[in-house]
Amino acid sequence: MQSRGDGRWTTVGNLDGATRWRVDPAGLVQTEGAAWSLDWWIGAEDRWHVPAREAAVRQELLGNAPVVVTRVKVPSGDAVQRVYAARDAAGQEALVVEITNESTVPFAVALAVRPYPVDGPGRVERIELANSIVRVDGQAVLSLSRSPGRMAMSTGAGGDSAAMVFAGDATVVAPSDMRCGQGLAQGALLFPLAHTATLRAVLLVAEAPVDFDALPDAENVAKGWGLHTRVGARFEVPERRLREAVLSSTRFLLLGPAGPIEAAALDLAGFAEEAGRALLHDPIHLVERGGNALAALAALGQHWALTRDATFAKEATELVAALVPQLPKGAGVVPATVLLDAAGLLTDAGEDRAAKDMRALAQQVGGPDGSRVDDLTERLATASSTWTWPGVHGGHDLAAHAALVTLVRARLIQEVPGGLALSTGIPEAWLGQGWEVHDAPTGSGRLSYAIRWHGERPALLWELDPHDGLGPVRLTTPTIDAAWFSTERSGEALLAPVPVPDRPARSRGLSIPVVIEPMSRREPE
Repeated sequence: MQSRGDGRWTTVGNLDGATRWRVDPAGLVQTEGAAWSLDWWIGAEDRWHVPAREAAVRQELLGNAPVVVTRVKVPSGDAVQRVYAARDAAGQEALVVEITNESTVPFAVALAVRPYPVDGPGRVERIELANSIVRVDGQAVLSLSRSPGRMAMSTGAGGDSAAMVFAGDATVVAPSDMRCGQGLAQGALLFPLAHTATLRAVLLVAEAPVDFDALPDAENVAKGWGLHTRVGARFEVPERRLREAVLSSTRFLLLGPAGPIEAAALDLAGFAEEAGRALLHDPIHLVERGGNALAALAALGQHWALTRDATFAKEATELVAALVPQLPKGAGVVPATVLLDAAGLLTDAGEDRAAKDMRALAQQVGGPDGSRVDDLTERLATASSTWTWPGVHGGHDLAAHAALVTLVRARLIQEVPGGLALSTGIPEAWLGQGWEVHDAPTGSGRLSYAIRWHGERPALLWELDPHDGLGPVRLTTPTIDAAWFSTERSGEALLAPVPVPDRPARSRGLSIPVVIEPMSRREPE
């Protein structure tokens, strides 16, 4: 009984944890790297409902955080599964799987340990059950909040444990030790679940027991993600789906692992510390994760340009020197901005001669910036209900999240010679509606701005906190009002009229007045 879906999954985990878990579109859960999975089935008043086979399965993220909620329709309501990573009071890391009965009558829940991971065939030779702890091949992997009522254990020769459960052949629970030389050992644990009741199980990382009472609930975990990510940049756009996609993508990027492409997107999203750590954590494999030296050099240079961090520049010098010989050859192949940012990094690190050589290289072979293909509409259309995209070989592709964040940022801010161009990629559907950028890092400093409308005239409010020692920064709005510019660090301006598509007044989005939040907002409470 394989899980349904298109080969993709949703990744969950703790920000500071080393373990990641996968949740497939039907709620099947796997610890990354494990050869087994945890499935769930619901015994309702009409029949057994297997999420992997049901049409009425809905999945979403709670609060746009890595908290996966899967709903299965049963005759009198829903069975709801929530999966999220957490820590107990002792700091023990675990994955919480909880199932709530949101129907009007009791039903049965089966938690099934099976040799079928999310990403292909697995192997389980031994399953042991003792004192609400399940061991797989000798390792404690699952802790139950209470003892099951019945159980069904099976081997490859004995048939599928699901068939035993569905036929009513589950037995009374007793200490059990099921072995299978074929690697097809499996077991299902059955629990009665009353109306509004919740069953909890925990996938373990270590042998130490987890304190169930000290684990946060799903809502608090989602709120925690919101508090953590409020220190980054904020892109408030009129399209709700796009806002949600950006929030979710940023949080998945923070879970990593981040190669240069993902680290560059984190930088644009305002998470410089995380991006810098990812870029310098494992220099030897930086290029391997990113796929090419150009992406790695671009990410290093961009990080310096956005932060002007001299300490980072010194730590990255040797890596920059190692990447340059690996760059693609030929005039115009490497964008000049990549080489110039690298030159700035080298200058800040005190490597003046190397910086001079890098600037000369930019003049000799540097090309224009690579054009961005604005395919946001297609990206949103192909996203899963949990805002994930599969890679070439299925799974969960972090590079797709990086591309989304990068494209949205490019719509709102473009680095141009001598300054910043605002709102260059605005679609017609946004006209007449408001959008905002808060605390966005740029090569000129940290920028916040907002667009509001007075009829057909957009009003721009802005505040720029420039890098130290930087001269005047020229702000422009070439798409909205090509004639307007300013070198003031803050202000407001009423731009030229723009034809606004006809739409109901209630869909006009954000409206005046607006306040640009102070930079101190970035400090966690």
